Amino acid sequence: MSKYYSINEFSKILGVSAQTLRNWDNNGKLHPHHISSNGYRYYSHEQLNQVMNIKPNLDRITIGSGINYKKKGLKELIEEGGEDNDKNNSSNADSK
Repeated sequence: MSKYYSINEFSKILGVSAQTLRNWDNNGKLHPHHISSNGYRYYSHEQLNQVMNIKPNLDRITIGSGINYKKKGLKELIEEGGEDNDKNNSSNADSK
C-alpha cells in the first residue's frame, strides 16, 4: 500500500511552496497522483522518490541530520555566513 502526501506535506519535504507544486501541475512538470473529490491534490511516495532521485532500497537504513540542504533560506544563511566571515577576516587583516 502506497503512502500519499497532501500538497502541504509534499511541499515541505521538497522544500518548495505549495503554490510551486500547483504551478508544476498546471505546467505539466509534476501532476499529483490523484485529486480528491473536494479538489485536494495528493502525491505518492513513489513520486517523492522520483522527484528526489531516490531509488527504492528496502534493505537500507537511513540515518541523517534531517536538514533539507536544498531549502532557499538555508542556502542564503550559509552564503551570508561565508560572506560575513570573509568581511570579518578582511577587516581584521586591515586593522593589523
